[in-house]
Amino acid sequence: MLTVAELVADPELGLELVAGRTGAEREIEAAAVSELVHPGPWLQGGELLLTIGLLLPKNCRSYVAELDAAGVQAIGLGLGTELPHQRAPARLITAADEIGMPLLTVPDPVPFIAVTKAVFAYRARAERQELEWALQTQRALTAAAVTPGGLLGILAAHRDTTGRSGVVIDLLGRVLAQSDADAERLVGRLSGLLESIRDQGLNAAAADISEGRRRELHALGARRLRAWLLIDGPAELPAAHQISGDLVSLLSLELERRHGLNTAQRRGRAQVLDRLARATVDDVVAARWLMSVGLPDADMRAAAVAAPEDADDLAADLLTSLPDALVRVVGGVVELAVPLNTDLPGVLGTLAGSRAAGIGIAVRPGALVVSLRQARSALPASRVQGRHVHAEEIASSRLLLNTVGAQPLQSYADAVLGPLDATDRSDELLRGLTAFLEHNGHWGSAATALRVHRHTMRNRIETVERLTGRRMDSAQDRHELWLALRARDAARMSSD
Repeated sequence: MLTVAELVADPELGLELVAGRTGAEREIEAAAVSELVHPGPWLQGGELLLTIGLLLPKNCRSYVAELDAAGVQAIGLGLGTELPHQRAPARLITAADEIGMPLLTVPDPVPFIAVTKAVFAYRARAERQELEWALQTQRALTAAAVTPGGLLGILAAHRDTTGRSGVVIDLLGRVLAQSDADAERLVGRLSGLLESIRDQGLNAAAADISEGRRRELHALGARRLRAWLLIDGPAELPAAHQISGDLVSLLSLELERRHGLNTAQRRGRAQVLDRLARATVDDVVAARWLMSVGLPDADMRAAAVAAPEDADDLAADLLTSLPDALVRVVGGVVELAVPLNTDLPGVLGTLAGSRAAGIGIAVRPGALVVSLRQARSALPASRVQGRHVHAEEIASSRLLLNTVGAQPLQSYADAVLGPLDATDRSDELLRGLTAFLEHNGHWGSAATALRVHRHTMRNRIETVERLTGRRMDSAQDRHELWLALRARDAARMSSD
């Protein structure tokens, strides 16, 4: 931007700064001519106001203060033998010095149009230089994109031409490429800003301008979000927005190219997972299959994620983010298996947080089919509960009962326990039955728990057998009575 000092230094104009020298670094955006006493409403700000002082008021301080409030950057007073002033009036100089408004004098042979042309010529040169710089930067970025340097090469070219550092992180926040060594610092500084826009997908972008720095966040990817770009550099940079857009495009193309190259790898790992998902196999055989696709022989854990509309894209994202994973798509469900040292719940929380997902137990590689079966079995519970569910969580009768409606549970409990409910001893019989089953049929332990005699406990259980028609020496009968008690509790909790 053209400053007052730079304009005064133009030898062809012969301008002289006679007051307001403290404002010599003010930036001039345009030039305007006005002889109005109150020109402020007709100005936009950023102007050099040219005047011959035809109607210059006696109270110059009010005049200059009004111009300053309107955003005028400097005043140019035209001098000449046939003009109102042959030199700047003392009262105007005093007012300009008090307010800090640069006051220039335009000598007699220099017309205002020459000053105006000089201002706009400088602006045109600056815009042309900015455009040339942007084109050179674009060429440098394009050249880097077509060479084998990949993400790092593009970021390095951007840093060399703009002085701005860049970092590309994956969807889990891990650094994929960085132009400078302090990537972690930048990632940490912008972590809060990233969380605020993460859900916006490919439309996400944000900037943090402070401390003379401009830090930007941009989503990377073509059809879906692949990674994040973080930029840090001086706040004032020509064509910053345009160059950032070019950088986003080139990095997105590079990421999509990587995904395309991974197609063969995804196919090979899907085939290995197909084999391990059929049945349990010998660990030596399983290890050989894993090694054939570059994976270690280690205990694994499986997961199943519901993705009926974009299963292939989710599978590609998972494989990119989990380099040691086996991934395949089966009927709208993405199945994967990873080593135990992988933070599988954390990964799924980031990449598939809103999707139903089940997670199996840890198994040896040859028994991966078991973990896969568990993961798929946990999907219905995940849909009902609205969160990711581990296999260990559903290994409970309570969860099984909670998947049944309150009315069927109550009906079953009433059918089994109804004969006890119909007696005037229902409370003591039900308490006796519960204690007996919870203490695994031990008369003494059950009697102690209820603080009754062993014979009293035996009498109650014999009454239960007689009324319900079920015998305690039958495992099936004991199970049905226990299930009825649990069903009644579950129905009561559902109705509450």
